[in-house]
Amino acid sequence: MTTTIAIEDVRREVKILRALTGHRNLVQFYDAYEDEENVYIVMELCKGGELLDRILARGGKYSEDDAKAVMVQLLSVVSYCHLQRVVHRDLKPENFLFVSKDENSPLKVIDFGLSDYVTPDERLNDIVRSALCVTVYAGSDS
Repeated sequence: MTTTIAIEDVRREVKILRALTGHRNLVQFYDAYEDEENVYIVMELCKGGELLDRILARGGKYSEDDAKAVMVQLLSVVSYCHLQRVVHRDLKPENFLFVSKDENSPLKVIDFGLSDYVTPDERLNDIVRSALCVTVYAGSDS
């Protein structure tokens, strides 16, 4: 966080994380702390790994029912964010984590670093980039 823009980006991410609550497919945000060099974001520990890793482990093949289960969760949380006037702008399999290693584990969307608020008729034309931040996941390893 060496530039004013990077600092503003991370502060906007924290503001959005604080505002977005109440959906089962949103990673739980607990708090954020800032020192002179970093912002630390404390959130729910998701032990199941990335959606991308599950896709690759299956050889890129999902049954229709399994793909439906994943897509319903993704579309549900994206719809919820849009109703809150938040656009994620970095939706990809790496930004969806499984809560556990269980095959039927729910997914959680993460990484709101490129997110922003939008008004209903606003068109987004910005070129976006990620800010460097350290994320600490709260929870036990047991």
